[in-house]
Amino acid sequence: MGAKSGKLAHTKPQTIEELRSHVEVDFTTNEIQEWYEDFKSRLEPGQKELTTKQFKQVYDSLFQGDATEFAEHVFRSFDTNRNGTVDFKEFIIGLCISGSSNFHSKLRWAFNMYDINGDGFITKDEMQQIIMAVYKMMNCTTSGHMKPPERLTEELFSSVDCNQDQRISWEEFQEGASKFQLQDAVNILQMDPTPDEG
Repeated sequence: MGAKSGKLAHTKPQTIEELRSHVEVDFTTNEIQEWYEDFKSRLEPGQKELTTKQFKQVYDSLFQGDATEFAEHVFRSFDTNRNGTVDFKEFIIGLCISGSSNFHSKLRWAFNMYDINGDGFITKDEMQQIIMAVYKMMNCTTSGHMKPPERLTEELFSSVDCNQDQRISWEEFQEGASKFQLQDAVNILQMDPTPDEG
C-alpha cells in the first residue's frame, strides 16, 4: 500500500500524536499521514474500517502470486479487537509490529501469525498453512533456494519442539528464536512484494 496523493481528509493531530506515542509506532507524522490517505482511499464512502475482503484485495494487488490466503492471516493479526474489521489505528500498529526492529515484538507477532486458532500453540499443520500461503503469495517454486513447506516445517519442529508433543509453545518459540533455529520461520513472514524474477 504505497502512499497516495489526493485531497483526502487529514487525520486529526491528536490522532497522529496518539499513534506516535504508542510504544510500537515508529513512523514519522508525515509517514502516518501518507498511510492514512492510502488507507482511506481503500474505503467506500462513509466506511471507516477495512473489511477482510478489502484487506485481501490490497495484498493481492501488491504481489505477483495469490496473496489472499496470507492476507487473511495478516488481517487476523491486525484485528486486535476481533470485530471483523481493521481500523486505522489497528492497521498502523500492525504494520509497525510486523516490521518492527524490536526482536520481542516481531517474535510475538510471528508466533500469533502461526498460531492460527489462537490456542497458544503452533501445530505442524498451522505452520505449514502459513508457509504455503507465503509461497503462493510470492509465486515461489520449491526449486532453487526455497525448501518445500513440508520439509521446512519438519526441520523447524524437530529443532524447536523440545518436549516432542507435536506443538510449539510460546516458550519454545522464544527459545528457538534465541538460538536462531526459527530465523527462517520469522523472516518468511516479511517477504517484500517484488516480482518473481525466475
